[in-house]
Amino acid sequence: MQKTTLSTLAPHLITVLFVIMNVSSFNVAGFANVVPLFDLMAIFYFAVFKNIFAIWFIFLLGIWSDALNDNMLGATSLCYILLIKFFLLLNQKMLIRENFKQVCEQFVLFCFLFLLMKWAILSIIAGAFYSIVTPLVQLTLSSVFYVLMHKFLDFLSSKLLDK
Repeated sequence: MQKTTLSTLAPHLITVLFVIMNVSSFNVAGFANVVPLFDLMAIFYFAVFKNIFAIWFIFLLGIWSDALNDNMLGATSLCYILLIKFFLLLNQKMLIRENFKQVCEQFVLFCFLFLLMKWAILSIIAGAFYSIVTPLVQLTLSSVFYVLMHKFLDFLSSKLLDK
């Protein structure tokens, strides 16, 4: 019984760890602004691909991420929830899970839409357009790292979730 509780809690804790990693500052010239979105990778994997995260957890994760990043509270949650609902609906209509290439393409689209929505929301709130360079670099890095992250999360998922 205790192992089952730990195995269902592990993906949530891993994702929380990734949110912390995304807000830690790396003292390498400019790298702190363009760190790959490991939290978004875990959210895509566990919420869209595996469908094990509840919306309330995604909402709280977004609020916490906004608080840590000093953004308007709720902006990240709104982006997460809208995109997850859209991609879950998309997955019901099409069989995208069967081909790894299609899953990676779906993540790139997910990441692009997330960055676009968040950039637009934060630009509108600030009353000025933020630079588009940082989101583009984050999109590129996140897209490249997702292949490795997906394999890592598959490994963890097989060890923790599959019985």
